[in-house]
Amino acid sequence: MIEIKNEFKTIQFALFFTNVDKKDERVYRFLLPKLLISSTKSLSTKALMYRHLEDLYGAQLYTKTEKHANLNVMSFMLTIVDPKIVLDQELAKKAVQLLNDIFLDRTTFNEQIFEEEKRLLIEQWEALKDHKRAYANIEFAKSFYDKDLAAYPLSGTLEDIKKVTLDDMIAYYQTSFFNQDVKIVVNGNIEDIKNDISDQLLIKSNDLKLTPEFNFRKPHQIIKKQEKTHMNQAILKLGYIIPVYRFDPLYEAVLCLDTIIGGYPESRLFTEIRENQGLCYDISSNYDYYKGTIIVSSGVAKHQKDYALEEIIKVNQSFLDQPVTKEELDHAKAYLSHQIKSSLDHQSYMTKRSFFRSIFDDATTTEQRLKNIMNVTLEDIQKVSSMMVLDTTYVLYGGES
Repeated sequence: MIEIKNEFKTIQFALFFTNVDKKDERVYRFLLPKLLISSTKSLSTKALMYRHLEDLYGAQLYTKTEKHANLNVMSFMLTIVDPKIVLDQELAKKAVQLLNDIFLDRTTFNEQIFEEEKRLLIEQWEALKDHKRAYANIEFAKSFYDKDLAAYPLSGTLEDIKKVTLDDMIAYYQTSFFNQDVKIVVNGNIEDIKNDISDQLLIKSNDLKLTPEFNFRKPHQIIKKQEKTHMNQAILKLGYIIPVYRFDPLYEAVLCLDTIIGGYPESRLFTEIRENQGLCYDISSNYDYYKGTIIVSSGVAKHQKDYALEEIIKVNQSFLDQPVTKEELDHAKAYLSHQIKSSLDHQSYMTKRSFFRSIFDDATTTEQRLKNIMNVTLEDIQKVSSMMVLDTTYVLYGGES
């Protein structure tokens, strides 16, 4: 169990269940957490679970399924008020008991809850074309990631969801749920209760020594795809490959480059495409350090889609003949440093950071991260900008569907 001792007014119990990501398990790992936190043997409905959380002074319980590198992570977080604040010495024990009830001795799940969660997910998929951004993200991913598992929906496909049964979910829980890496993080003012927590929490850590993989394919000839639908604008997605990953020496340089490209309101794309030319409603870039990619996303007027796409590409090519200035780099460094420092004020960030440091065997301190950013040079930026290759463009625009 990872203990983080601090003076936040709440205590967080976080459990992370991690295994190598597999296509045929995604639907289970997406739906199962929702079933686990919705009911227990003694709290057999969502209403009873919600009432119990209210009785625990408004405790918050949520879950999330995510993909990190080649790993699939199911996270569960229970947050309670510090027992000292409400003068309730039994509160931590009640919280731990709830966690035991959620995860252990589950021979079945509430069938009504399962059918409801399945129905909601099916409805989301069937209405996907009405949610243009989500649809564009999925269709772009099919082209950009191609045969890579990153192209496959985290929830599984609509077909996967429709055919999964409650018996399938129970079988997965009973045979696979605890046969994975389990990490437990307790974060808060826990000095007086840490021994009780350790003794009472029946779920135990399980270190499988998983090996994260950071890789992606090489660039290929540019794929250009355009698709019509019923809408009044256009959504642009551009996929660039930049083969620099999380623990590479140039990692911080790409962080700075991504920030300068489209990571904040002073970025080149935001300044040129949105402010100067007024071509878009929004524009941003995002660096995926697991895959070594930068994805640019923008919403533009549909009649300007082709010109806007050309101008975005032109801006991203400008780093070769208009190198990043010292002022641009200094602003990007200041922005990233502020983001890191301000994140330390958020308890959930510290909880997740402890998990990731453990799963990736990362001993980098916050001070070292800040130092690495400040040490990025203009030469580093020039080097990584020359490595960035446009690979895929996708345009979803208004017209006849």
